[in-house]
Amino acid sequence: MLNFPFVPLLLVGIGAVAVQDPEPRSGPKCRSCKSVGWVACTEHKADVCALEGEVFYCSFVAGCETCAGIGHVDCEKCENEAAQEELEQRRARRAVAEPKLLEFDAAMERPLRKGESEHFRLVWELDSLKVGRKRLDDHALLHLYLDRLEELYRVYVETLGGVHPREFSDKPSIFVWYLPQDQRDASLRFCSTSGQTGVKLMGPNPRFSMCANKQYINSDEQLHRYMFHNVTHLMFASQKPSYWIGQLKGGAWADEGLAHWMEVHFFGIADTYCYQEQNTKVGFKGGKYRPAVRKMVAMDKLPPVADVMRRVTNTLTAEENAVAYSYVDYLISLSGEKFNNIGRKLRRKMEPRKALSEVFGMNPLKFEEQWKAWVLATYPSR
Repeated sequence: MLNFPFVPLLLVGIGAVAVQDPEPRSGPKCRSCKSVGWVACTEHKADVCALEGEVFYCSFVAGCETCAGIGHVDCEKCENEAAQEELEQRRARRAVAEPKLLEFDAAMERPLRKGESEHFRLVWELDSLKVGRKRLDDHALLHLYLDRLEELYRVYVETLGGVHPREFSDKPSIFVWYLPQDQRDASLRFCSTSGQTGVKLMGPNPRFSMCANKQYINSDEQLHRYMFHNVTHLMFASQKPSYWIGQLKGGAWADEGLAHWMEVHFFGIADTYCYQEQNTKVGFKGGKYRPAVRKMVAMDKLPPVADVMRRVTNTLTAEENAVAYSYVDYLISLSGEKFNNIGRKLRRKMEPRKALSEVFGMNPLKFEEQWKAWVLATYPSR
């Protein structure tokens, strides 16, 4: 089970990103398409079509015979071979994406609102949500969150030293439900475990199902951060060799630490925890890990590194979650690529002591000494 703390949040992202048209051709302008080579499908509203283009599949236009489910058609008033080729590629991507997404419909026994981007599949069953000062509908939110997930993917890959797409066993599938009963049913069908809040299936077939009504999630900002934390877990566990190290003694610090790292990177705070029985972690230091860790280091009131690196996810305390974040923060500052290699070794069930020695040339005592000095030199006091 996962915790949903309710604290003040930082707004990240205020609207869906519209598709960018290709570069217009030189020469006389086509009045119909402004020389981009395509126009919006007349079977849909213009604002619906404006969001199509970057995604591989969108259920809001998928059944349209006029545009073949991509939201745009070839302009009949001009010739633009590059635009025609782009439309063909989009139709081909849609055809490849559709069968897997329709399996979700079959499992839930009804058509679902869903989409697929380059690296993610997303089922979106919320009618609307306020983003910034504007309330967005389900279609705009589907595209917004696919865009946000792609940004998470970009930062993840860059941070860990250029992870190759082939390292991931499959695209993560994320399910966002409004009705608690849908969440209970879907988590059992897609993640093999039924739960009321959030449930993950780790490893080579990564999936995350969650209920996001106001009983559990109180804002777009909280949903955004909560999703990023859990999807980071999915990606780290699905990298080859695919395995969830959070269940291994010696792996939770890296797995949980990286998920917190992404929260802090994007939002400035971390307040999402993965646990089953403890409620002691709610709102730890308002999610402001860096000053909290610096204070612990300065006062020499820290959990021993050997203890933290022996934990499984469910047994990490509040302080140990923060310290695990800081371990990962320090190692990434040295080399994100090397930290990624630590992850590979831990997924092969290597002990942290040996992994640290082989990758960074440090034993736990040396690591702890250098980490403490780095925290005092770089973390703010408030």
